[in-house]
Amino acid sequence: MVSVGIVLCKKCNLGISPVSSIPLIMESIIPFTFGNLTMLFHLINTILQLILEHRKIAVRTILQIPLAFCFGMVIDWIQGFIIIDDSKLICQLMALVLSVFFTGFGMLCMISVNLIQNPPDGLVCVLSRKLNRELGQIKIYYDITCVIISSIIGTIVIGKPRGLGIATIVSAIFVGKTVIWLKKGFYLLWNQYLKKY
Repeated sequence: MVSVGIVLCKKCNLGISPVSSIPLIMESIIPFTFGNLTMLFHLINTILQLILEHRKIAVRTILQIPLAFCFGMVIDWIQGFIIIDDSKLICQLMALVLSVFFTGFGMLCMISVNLIQNPPDGLVCVLSRKLNRELGQIKIYYDITCVIISSIIGTIVIGKPRGLGIATIVSAIFVGKTVIWLKKGFYLLWNQYLKKY
């Protein structure tokens, strides 16, 4: 689900989510696919977690490594199937809304299973714990850091940032809110309709 959201965000051509901004700018520089670069970015996030948690490495963190490989392959595979007419604003906006929904829904599924986290989210959790700061606050700093890094790389190497736009802001604000809304919706559905069965 998250991979579908990422591809929709990329294909809407209104910008990319902060977490995907570094793989996207690197796609302009080195001859790897967006999926491969996302995989490498996720692996770096996992390695940073392992360094920070060197004394108590969790199996869930190690399992992020095969998840990163699968995630990258799925992104490249899905890109061939999703086609959006980015000459029409309505199509772009629909793709952006669907991107936020799928990303939020995918994140909720990962959180609910409580087994393997998306590597960037895992790093945010580790940093939150190590710095004794609120998770949401660290997530904002993490997203801002990704956008700054991608902007600096883009400006230095290709002369301009790439992939930053309204979708970057919308993703930063509404993916987390979508997780909260969906969680409340499923909880309400469970308590009112499904629990009795």
